[in-house]
Amino acid sequence: MKKRWIMSLALVLLLLVSVGCSRMDGWIDSQKNEINSLKELETQIEEALKKGEKELSFVTTELSQEDLRELNQSHDGFYGTVSSYEIRTMRILRHSQVTLHCDISENFYVERAMLDGEAIPSDNRKALRLKEVCESILPQLEEADSDYKKEKKIHDYLVRKVAYGYPEGREEKDSTGYTAYGALVEGKAVCNGYAQAMKLLCDISGVECEMISGRADGENHAWNLVRLEGALYHVDVTWDDPEPDDPDRILYSYFNLDDAQMGLSHQWEKSFYEKAEGKKYQYYYKNDLYCESIEELSKKCEQIFESDTPERFQVLVGDYEEEKYTEQNLQFIFRYSGARYMRLQTIGEAPCTTLYVILDY
Repeated sequence: MKKRWIMSLALVLLLLVSVGCSRMDGWIDSQKNEINSLKELETQIEEALKKGEKELSFVTTELSQEDLRELNQSHDGFYGTVSSYEIRTMRILRHSQVTLHCDISENFYVERAMLDGEAIPSDNRKALRLKEVCESILPQLEEADSDYKKEKKIHDYLVRKVAYGYPEGREEKDSTGYTAYGALVEGKAVCNGYAQAMKLLCDISGVECEMISGRADGENHAWNLVRLEGALYHVDVTWDDPEPDDPDRILYSYFNLDDAQMGLSHQWEKSFYEKAEGKKYQYYYKNDLYCESIEELSKKCEQIFESDTPERFQVLVGDYEEEKYTEQNLQFIFRYSGARYMRLQTIGEAPCTTLYVILDY
């Protein structure tokens, strides 16, 4: 009797060890994808979403549930977002196995369709509609004979066609205003929607572009990096679009800035991105609209009004001080233009500040 009991116990122990080893073998296999830093995890998520993968599994000894809950806050969401996650902990191995579940965005399907000829699922109505809008814009971009001209057309299109805010009837927390769909189809978006739309239109027209997630004015913010002739530039379409919406006013205060200029008003994790050091295609320099001093501004205004009488113009000055650029000190604008009234708006951080002037004749 004792011998039979010992044999039964041995069989039970063998079964438990077998099951345990099987589970541990699975864990050991899963450790082939071990991630212990947020930067590495964000990179792998981006790569998975670019491929349209809806799940990503890995093991970790360092990342916490708090880290996982914050993933979408530091992730631009262009190709999709993390919708949920599962964690299983094997204490004996001191590892946690994580499975992320992802929602793939309309941008992914539109790019695959327009760049690779892949069909969009027939039930994805948003992606189908977004593709229609992109196809209607693309001919205008293809007319441009350089990446810079394409980029400027995209910038100007978004400033004219998109208003800042959330589409009507949408709740802020789940609004399409954070997406390219909100910007391009519904015509209303916040910074993430502008930046997604900029990237989507750049991608389908062949201009290299990515999104940046950072902060500005003390809040989370998104904008773009664009590569022109090998050099990178910052572009913030949101901050170039007026509030309240005015389709006739297009600013270039945040169009093609380098790191130093952008750093006056925006903050980002610089180790996550390449340096933006481009100078050639900064708008005001390229178009000879930069004035180092108020004396140079006077000469520039004389040139502007020699052959034209624009109702509005903009220049970048390099020595801005409020007490210097008063209406009294800008009387030369009336002399050169013949205008009766002037409205002056300043944009950007001193000393490099855009002067946007509207004239009434």
